Amino acid sequence: MNTKRWAILLLLPLFVLGAGCVAGENQSPLSDPLDSAPVEYPDGEWGGFLFGEAAQWPDYIPDDIPPLPGTIDTIMPAGSHIRMFYSGVSDEMIEEYLELLAQEGFDLEYRILIQEGFPDNSEERRQRGEYDDIVITKGVYRMTLSHYEGSATYDVYTSGFEEEAREANALKWPEELEGILPPPERCELASISPDGNEGYHISCKRENGNVDQDYLELLLSSGFQIEEAVLIGENEVSIHRLRHEDLVVELSYLFEQFFTFRVLVDPLPEWPVVFGDRVPVPARCELANLIPTLDDKDFHVTCEPADTEVLPDYVQVLEELGFIESHRWENNVGELMLIDLENDQLAVSIMVNSPTSLGIQVSEKE
Repeated sequence: MNTKRWAILLLLPLFVLGAGCVAGENQSPLSDPLDSAPVEYPDGEWGGFLFGEAAQWPDYIPDDIPPLPGTIDTIMPAGSHIRMFYSGVSDEMIEEYLELLAQEGFDLEYRILIQEGFPDNSEERRQRGEYDDIVITKGVYRMTLSHYEGSATYDVYTSGFEEEAREANALKWPEELEGILPPPERCELASISPDGNEGYHISCKRENGNVDQDYLELLLSSGFQIEEAVLIGENEVSIHRLRHEDLVVELSYLFEQFFTFRVLVDPLPEWPVVFGDRVPVPARCELANLIPTLDDKDFHVTCEPADTEVLPDYVQVLEELGFIESHRWENNVGELMLIDLENDQLAVSIMVNSPTSLGIQVSEKE
């Protein structure tokens, strides 16, 4: 039978956890705040975090530290420790694990936390065998364990295996981008997180001030073209949007220390094949957007005309295909702003949204 070693700790009013919460029954106030890390999603390994089925006891933790049984929901590596969130952990499982640690020579310190300004009931809690967390140590190894109603938080500090942990948790360029998009040179990866659109938000720490321009020139030499440049003031570019086929890269120059960019798959719109030759794509008008209805019978298309003759030329093409004008509207200087045409099967409505945008709606007639 092991004798429990107790510690009563007074919490200062402003002492908060890295996550921003005051330490409570199932949190350790002495755990180091987690370093900033990208958001991750279940069942995967993104940005260094592990979720779902990918969250398994890390194999780089030395065998001298026994794994805590239960289901690991999330693993969050930080610079000084690995934080693991558990579910399905019963009180009996915790007690058996602590007995195992004691048998293997670990020291266990049961801590009760007292919030300044609140009544001190630590002695009553100690008599009942209650505690807030347990500090576990053996030689260079240190862990902190807290648990509450079937859940547990386990911090395993990397003292004694820092190099192994650092190597295992080093960010790597996404495999999906290998051979498609090169990483920036002289820029250490700092965060990688998915954006939900088959792409990533990526940031890296610059080694010098030439990283941004060198990467822009590398992309341009690799076939990317600038689609848009967002300016700050009159001449300073804050964001470049580049495209190569369906791959889009948005480079941001807003942060002094970090170079950030977004990579996403954004297929260019294609004229609906359902139209066939019945409604051709307008010439010299680059497709910008296409929105089908749920039944795929109506389509709203936006395109960017190369010149002012695009609209009258397209109306002429439709009329040669048998479409008949049913309605038109011109502005007060006689410029065509809206025209409706139809045949036995289809109705086409063309609207001038702006000098650089035409809206085309094509509908199947009942």
